Amino acid sequence: MSRQWPALAAVLSLTLSSQLASARPITLTEALSLADRSPALTAAEAQVDAARGSLEQSEIYPYNPVLGGSFGPARSRGMTFYDYDVGLSQTIELGGKRRARVSAAAAERDAAVQTLAWTKAVLHAEVRRAFQEVLVAQSRVTVATEAETFARELREAALERLRLGAATQTEVNVAIANLGRSIVAKRTADRDLILAQRAFGDAMGVVGTGLEPVGALPTFPVAPSDEKMLVDEAISTRPDLIAAYRTRAARSAAVDLADAQAVPDPQLSVSWVRSAVEDSSSIVVGAQIALPLVNRNQGNRHAARAALKRATIERDAARLAIERDVRTTRRRYQAASEAVAAFDQQVVGKLGENLKLAREMLAAGKLGLLELNTVRRDLVESQLSYLDAIGEAVEARAALERALGRSLEVMP
Repeated sequence: MSRQWPALAAVLSLTLSSQLASARPITLTEALSLADRSPALTAAEAQVDAARGSLEQSEIYPYNPVLGGSFGPARSRGMTFYDYDVGLSQTIELGGKRRARVSAAAAERDAAVQTLAWTKAVLHAEVRRAFQEVLVAQSRVTVATEAETFARELREAALERLRLGAATQTEVNVAIANLGRSIVAKRTADRDLILAQRAFGDAMGVVGTGLEPVGALPTFPVAPSDEKMLVDEAISTRPDLIAAYRTRAARSAAVDLADAQAVPDPQLSVSWVRSAVEDSSSIVVGAQIALPLVNRNQGNRHAARAALKRATIERDAARLAIERDVRTTRRRYQAASEAVAAFDQQVVGKLGENLKLAREMLAAGKLGLLELNTVRRDLVESQLSYLDAIGEAVEARAALERALGRSLEVMP
């Protein structure tokens, strides 16, 4: 295993270096703009277009007039005559079918529009989360790189002090062990950055990891304190719930349409008939209607009512889930953002000063290598703890934004 590790480390380093060299910097604004061309969003836009086409078709009268005629020979008194007729017929739609059909199609169109809005809101929340996680991963690589550099310096100092008789073998062993841990931590940070870049590309629907987010670590707005107000806002404005309401309206209209289709549509006709045998012409008016003795659209009516029941259940379940999600994610975000705010950056700065002073004291022979390593370890652990807090706040913020259906930067 010890012989395999250097090869694996070299592969990870080469992969990360080649990706960073070919990466194109991208800001969050650019990333959100690029995400608007993602397959998920374009597919939702296509669904809106399809729903609009269905609405347009529903408004068109379904029956065209039918023009017909007939022609044939007839024999009389040893002679052949030719009779013919020409007629026009029209089916009349009854029972409120058109009104129900248009209502269902309009509701489906509205649901598709709201689904598009919801898809965009979720996509933007995911892109923001993935973008910011790359920034956190970049900072982890920076911290790990600095820790590895320091560990190498510490090892060289331990070896030199051992050669001069100013250090013990124990201090050298500790320095070598610390270097090994630092190398592992650096390679792990490199791997996590590669994975974060991949997740960022996937979030935007972009193949590969050729985009490198740039910017400062994120800051976090204060969590809204009025939980009930957030719940009411989400219930009244979240697009997926509005889509669920419109879908139920479409299913209700589909029930009316199925009932209306049980009413038969009569067909009226008028024909001009020419009888050559009798040397006469006549105009014939006719009407016909199907008798609903067997088929009264029973199956479709049953299915429509079942679909309405399902849509009602899904709407009510979505409403309850939204209330639960908003309350849970608001509390999670509040705790995470307060953790970031409570993390005293001055502490990290003071630890950095302590490390500088410790180096000077080491050079002056007033401090041992083990004490210096302790100061360095405290600094690295504090930096990583701060990045952990930011990473959790990034996840919590994305979850709350999905629950609300909007960015926390956008006021309703």
